[in-house]
Amino acid sequence: MTKSSRADILLLLIALIWAATFIVIKYALDDVPPFLFTGLRFLLASGVGLLLWGKYLRSLTVKDIQQGTILGIVFGIGFLLQTWGLQYTTIAKSSFITGSMVIFTPIVYYLIERRPVTLMQKIGVLVVTLGLWIFTDPNFSSVNKGDIATLICAVLWGVYITLTDVYTTNREDILEHSARLTLLQFISTCIISSIAYLLYEHTSMDNFQQLLHTSFTAPHAIVAIFYTAFLGSVIATYIQTRWQRDSSPVKAALIFSLEPIIASILAYLYISEQFGWREFMGGSIVLLGVLMGEIGENVYNALKGKRK
Repeated sequence: MTKSSRADILLLLIALIWAATFIVIKYALDDVPPFLFTGLRFLLASGVGLLLWGKYLRSLTVKDIQQGTILGIVFGIGFLLQTWGLQYTTIAKSSFITGSMVIFTPIVYYLIERRPVTLMQKIGVLVVTLGLWIFTDPNFSSVNKGDIATLICAVLWGVYITLTDVYTTNREDILEHSARLTLLQFISTCIISSIAYLLYEHTSMDNFQQLLHTSFTAPHAIVAIFYTAFLGSVIATYIQTRWQRDSSPVKAALIFSLEPIIASILAYLYISEQFGWREFMGGSIVLLGVLMGEIGENVYNALKGKRK
């Protein structure tokens, strides 16, 4: 297995982990406000990260701090916007809009790295976008503030995916570097979330204590916090920071576009949501678009070579 293939499989694992977060977070927001939830999630993730990778901070450099902080700001604001927006929109619309990062990533990729996107990847982006639209059937007759917040999140994650590639490519100490960047992202997000909570959600110390008690006693809240902290943050973020460099930003975005498809499959398996012809057709088109971005160029070159 090549490094690229291994990276793509691990990025697919991230999409699987993230897909489940739509369901667990949606239920958790009935008990805990979004900024406090995000802060608790990344506070726990920071603690676990320090236990696992704290030793790598001994070789922390100014450049690591700069890169980790930049990633953390983009990463953190993206999570805050998506979590906040999920209160005001549906899972289908949220997943579709989040998946639209597949449109923004090639643009950001070109603007930041000045590296062209292949023809088949461009076509793959268009095909995936069409498939996501058919699959989620989002009703945009009434666009709300949750949709707008999630759209900004999608743009930020296009930036985040590209910056992750820029900061990790050609690093010889990739294991240690990835651990340091991941930790700095968690700490930055925790700080940003705490500030957002104090500015927009905090009302009194009694209310804060009550919310803390609810966060770690209400079943939906505690499952969501621990799931998103351990799997959705520690494992998924480290894998992305460590392995995405062996793929590419555009391919990563295409793979992550499978997230709403996986989320719907999980919803079918665990909460008995039904699939119709639209879901099957849209999902098939998304898979086709991902395959075009992954192997389309090789297939095209092979066919072109045979014709010659």
